[in-house]
Amino acid sequence: MRTLLKIAIVAVCAAIFTAVLVVIVVAGILGMPWSRTLQILSSETGLYLLPTIIFFEFYFLTNDLLAYLCEKYELDLGLRFSEVSFKFDLDNLDTPIPLRTKLVQLYPLGILLALLGLVVALTMRQ
Repeated sequence: MRTLLKIAIVAVCAAIFTAVLVVIVVAGILGMPWSRTLQILSSETGLYLLPTIIFFEFYFLTNDLLAYLCEKYELDLGLRFSEVSFKFDLDNLDTPIPLRTKLVQLYPLGILLALLGLVVALTMRQ
């Protein structure tokens, strides 16, 4: 039951972060009306892949950030968060990517690239 609660908490946080980021960029920075954005997304259903990628990046970021904070500050929330282990494929030694590198470089870069792809796709369809 605790595992399901952890997954639900992290998923809700990731969904909120994704929605806020997409709304800020699409409505705030690009100035696109929300109805037009939804119309573009509904006509090109493949574009839903990019917000889904952003959601999963935020999911892993939130999970690893909670694991990092619980470990560093010795927080006991009743839930034991653990990091998602990714490994380098190029060195053939299965070296795990350090948590700090994932939090500072890997996840933000993935979010920015997927967001850039979404922005380009939406502006090309206007």
